Amino acid sequence: MVVDLEYDFNAAVASMDIFSQQDFDSLKQWIQKLDRSKYVPKDLTDKQLLLFYNACYGDLERTKVCIEKYYQLRKNAPEMFDNRILSSEEVQPSVEALEFAFLPEKSCQGYDLIYHRLHNTEPSKYHLEPGCKILFMTVDACLSKRGPQPGHIFLFDMQGVKLGHLTRVSLSFQKDRQRSLRKFFQYVQEAMPVRMREIHVFNSEPIVDKLLMLIRPFMDKKFFDMIKFHHKNEDLEKFYETVVPRAALPPDHGGTLPDTQTLHKKCMQTLKALEPYFRSEEEQRINALPDKKRDKAMEKAFKNLEID
Repeated sequence: MVVDLEYDFNAAVASMDIFSQQDFDSLKQWIQKLDRSKYVPKDLTDKQLLLFYNACYGDLERTKVCIEKYYQLRKNAPEMFDNRILSSEEVQPSVEALEFAFLPEKSCQGYDLIYHRLHNTEPSKYHLEPGCKILFMTVDACLSKRGPQPGHIFLFDMQGVKLGHLTRVSLSFQKDRQRSLRKFFQYVQEAMPVRMREIHVFNSEPIVDKLLMLIRPFMDKKFFDMIKFHHKNEDLEKFYETVVPRAALPPDHGGTLPDTQTLHKKCMQTLKALEPYFRSEEEQRINALPDKKRDKAMEKAFKNLEID
């Protein structure tokens, strides 16, 4: 099954600030020469490859590193990247408890906007790995629909976050899940094929300080410096004028978009419709594995399909 992203390749190339056909062809040749131990599929489509090339500003060496890390991390984090089915027993509770959206409007600089917050604020309803899975599905959906972009801004709303949620996150440090946060931040910082511009955290209460104590060790300085905090009573006029206009935000943040639950439901409908794409992308990764690992991965994938 071909991994078919929906965006228009030629239109994307025409809009990019950096593109060299010669460099792009050399990347395709490099992929064909890679050893299977790198886990990179030989049948990467031009649309897939263009996302990495754009994210790394046309720098060939950075692009190669990004591609290798992308597939290495996806292989090593099946809890975040495999069995991406919203109706699964693992994911469905988080679909109901959280809210996600790639917003329909752009930032002041023309960047795409990814939004996330709690819907049900009861800490027992929060599960880290399924939440990460849906977030990355949302990013992948945005890339499939819109293709390479000049930048992405992530918007996180801390409304309703309590000490109990931090306890749930800190459970990730237990032996069986201790690498979850490390995997998440490594993927976001080193492998996600987007130009990350800024991260804005709304309603940043004192609880944020405790959260940062948990996650700061996993962030490099460049990434941490992208994070901007906005406390509950902050005047956001400058933010509207210079970062994200009101027209691109939901009402809870002074905007004119539909409410967050409406945006979330629309996003979930999009993710549901993209499940054949998520399945084919996983199959592509499985087929790129060395023989023994491929057989085991295929067996696991079939079991997941039977369960769902």
